[in-house]
Amino acid sequence: MSTWRRILLSAGRGTLARDAFLRLARRRSSERSSRRGSPLARNVHSPSVVSMNRELAAMLTLANRLVASGIPGTLSTLFAARGSTYRTLGAMMVSLPGMHAGGISGGCLEEHIARAGARATQDAPAAMLRFSTHPDSDDDAPILGCGGSIDVLVERLTADHVTLLEEFASASERDECALLACVVRRAGQTLWVRREWLGAADGASCVTPDLGRIYGEVAREARSRHAALDSDADVLVQYVPPVTRLLIFGAGDDAQPLCEIGALLGWHVSVADRRARLATPARFPHARAVLAADWDEAVAALGCSPRTAAVLMTHSLEDDAQVLSLLAQRQVSYIGALGPAHRRQWLLEEVDALGGWLNDDLRRKVRGPIGLDLGDRSAAGIAVAVAAEVLAHLNARDAQPLHTQADPIAVQVRPGACRVA
Repeated sequence: MSTWRRILLSAGRGTLARDAFLRLARRRSSERSSRRGSPLARNVHSPSVVSMNRELAAMLTLANRLVASGIPGTLSTLFAARGSTYRTLGAMMVSLPGMHAGGISGGCLEEHIARAGARATQDAPAAMLRFSTHPDSDDDAPILGCGGSIDVLVERLTADHVTLLEEFASASERDECALLACVVRRAGQTLWVRREWLGAADGASCVTPDLGRIYGEVAREARSRHAALDSDADVLVQYVPPVTRLLIFGAGDDAQPLCEIGALLGWHVSVADRRARLATPARFPHARAVLAADWDEAVAALGCSPRTAAVLMTHSLEDDAQVLSLLAQRQVSYIGALGPAHRRQWLLEEVDALGGWLNDDLRRKVRGPIGLDLGDRSAAGIAVAVAAEVLAHLNARDAQPLHTQADPIAVQVRPGACRVA
């Protein structure tokens, strides 16, 4: 049995085992560096095809195509909801009958809304589709399986809506939240729609106290909200959250599924490693940035924010310690280190030995082992567990099963019907 394997198998919390592990790790790292002989290639990769949330990118692509070709299309927005719904308020969809991008529900309403919206906007620029629990159900209307009821604002697609989606994409890439107010005013059978972008702190400067109060609540609660302004007008204030950044340090094979899951969630994923042969765009096509550089250069090049999670998976205690030392004074909400609990302690001790910024806040922030206990030790299973823990942490959730929640929403379910207002 090799010395490396014997030390790994015997490693525990003891100082002798730790010191032996560190000595061998440093020696192997030094040998690799001397064999390399030449500086690592620097590679920064920012593919435009994944420069935004995939669903939003698909909506923008379809909207551009429809407007450019003159084909009638619609923009639908989940404007109001009562009871349980699949999507959150503000969910959007670009569609024409037989084709859509984005979504208003889990898939049960999209085609119906595309057809009904196309008919409703032939003679009017906007209409409100109401899916309710009315007993006189239309045979053509799908039944709402969630038991809730929703109002969907449908607008005839124009070049202004393409601009709106571009602005939405830009807002979703920022490190601060944004608010989008959509006011719908009724004048007889006509709907007038007006939208306005606001910063999170703009509520105090609103024209009316009621609007200012709504904006403040949306920014504080970090969720979209619908409210009635008067008997003829309603407002939907959409909350656009700041971008979530996932920094993966280590470009081994086990980092690939975590990168892909992060991208599917719409996160800004960056992968960094000292080893240029591993940190390549070909190995991480879903990453926004792939960096092959020394750790100080890599960390300096990566953006951080209150919604940033960093995962250390270099499989080298020395490398993890160097990265952690560099992250200590950066604005990072979540730091996780791959490996057992005793390795976390070794990591903190190594940071201290390197003269890093080791304080109580950093000790609390560093997690190890990382991920929820899902029982799957494969690379994909670990990636799911890590992404789930990051989601729970950033959204201030306790990651408990939903069926155990104490206060389920009671909704009386009756067949649904679609009415056009």
